[in-house]
Amino acid sequence: MSQQPLSVTPLSDEHEQKLRELTAQSWNLELVISGAAMFTVLQLPDLMDEGLDYIRYNLMTQTAGVAVILPGLAYSLMKGMCYVLFLAFLTNFVMRAFWVSLVGLLAVYPGGIQYDQLPFSTKSAKDRMAAELGPLNAYILRLDQRCNIVFAVSFLFVSFMLGIALIYMLLFLFYFGLRPIIPDAYWPVVRVVLFALAGLFVVTAIVSSLPKIRANPRVDAMHDRLNSLPKLISLGTSKPSAFILNTFRTNLPKKRLGQMTLVMFVGFMLLLTVELIANADRIYGHAISPNLRHLFPNHVVGHAVNANDYNDQRAEDAYIDAASIQSDVIREPFIRLYVAYPKALDTLLTRLSPKPEWDDALPRDERRRLQTEWSINQISRFVRIDLNDSLYQKPDLLFAQIGTKQQQGWQTVLIPTNLKTGKNLLKIGIQPDSATAETPIITIPFWYVPEN
Repeated sequence: MSQQPLSVTPLSDEHEQKLRELTAQSWNLELVISGAAMFTVLQLPDLMDEGLDYIRYNLMTQTAGVAVILPGLAYSLMKGMCYVLFLAFLTNFVMRAFWVSLVGLLAVYPGGIQYDQLPFSTKSAKDRMAAELGPLNAYILRLDQRCNIVFAVSFLFVSFMLGIALIYMLLFLFYFGLRPIIPDAYWPVVRVVLFALAGLFVVTAIVSSLPKIRANPRVDAMHDRLNSLPKLISLGTSKPSAFILNTFRTNLPKKRLGQMTLVMFVGFMLLLTVELIANADRIYGHAISPNLRHLFPNHVVGHAVNANDYNDQRAEDAYIDAASIQSDVIREPFIRLYVAYPKALDTLLTRLSPKPEWDDALPRDERRRLQTEWSINQISRFVRIDLNDSLYQKPDLLFAQIGTKQQQGWQTVLIPTNLKTGKNLLKIGIQPDSATAETPIITIPFWYVPEN
C-alpha cells in the first residue's frame, strides 16, 4: 500500500494578510526587544553566581566527585547560554539598525547604487562591483532575512544548552537524594548499575532511531516514548525548538545542514570548555589552567594570601570559603576568628558524631538546651586550632550567622601567647582524637605588627 503524502491545512487569506503585516512590522519590536533583553541578560550571570554559591555551601555534601562536577557543568552551560543570548541580541540589534539605515537610504535614493555612474572606475571594475554587490534593494531583503534567522538559530542553540544543563541538574538532585541513603559499602555497585542503565538508555535511543529498525511499529512506538522523556524537562522549549529545527531540516540542503550542526557542536564544546576554565576557581576552588609562571603553581596549599580569608578584604556579600580573621595585618593582641560550616563539613561531622536520642518526655526547651550543649561540646572536641604549630587550648567557639547571606558557622576571639612579630600561621582542622589523622580545613597566614 502506497504511503499518502502528508498535508498541512493552509492559512486563510485573512490570516495570510495578518501574517504579512506582522512580518513587515516585526523589525520595530526586534529593536526594542534586543535592547531590553541585552540589559536583562547581563544581570543573569550574577544571579547564577549567587545560586552556585548557595548550592556549594548549603547542598553539596562533598567537595570532589560527581557532586561537584554536575552543578559545575550546569552552571557553566547556563552562564554560557546568557552570553550567547547577549551576543545574539547584540548582533540582531546592530544588523537591524544597519538595515533601518539602508531602508532610509533607499527611500531617499530609490535607484540605489548607479554602477554606471561610479567615478574613477573602469568598465570592467564597474561590472565586477555590480556582480559582487548587486542592487541595494536585493541586499536589503537578504539582510532582513539574516536578521530574522539570527534569533531562530540563537534560540535553537540556547534551548539545546538549557536542556543539557537541566539534565545535569536533575542528575545532581537525583544523586543528592540517593547518595545519603546508600551505605558506602554498596555505593560502588549501585554506581556501576546506574551507569549501565544510563548507557543502555543511550544505546537504545540511538539504535531505535535507525530507519530500518524504526520501521518496526513496536520499535517506533518505543522510540517515541524515549523521545518524550526529554520533553518533560525542556521547560516548554521542545515545541518551539521543533518548529525551528524542522524548518531548517526541510528547507536547507543536507550538506549545509551538516555544516551548521558541526559548527553548533564545536561552538558548544568550545563554550563549555572556556566557561569551565574561566569559572574553575568558583566551582572547584582552584584554577585548572596551565601554569604560566615557573615558580607560581596554580594550586597553592597553605602559602597564599586569599582575600576571602580576611574580613577587611572580602566582598560584603561573599560567602566565606572555610574561615576568616579580621585582617592580613593584625595590630591587636587577639584574633577574631570565624569558621564556616558548609554542608560538606556537616556531612563529615555527622559521620564522626551521631546525634543522641533525648527523652521525648522532656520539655521542648530542655531538649533544645541539651542539644545546644551537646553540639558545643562536639565542636570543642573536633575542631583543632593551631597557631604557629602550637595547639590552642579551649577556643570557646560559639554559633554565629554573619554577613548578608547569614552564613552559619562558629566564631570566637583567640588571645594567644605565642604571637610573634611578623608572619604567623593559623591552621584549622578536624580531629576526633589524637589517634586519628587530622582533616585539614584551611591555613591562614597573617602578619602581627603590634602597636607601639
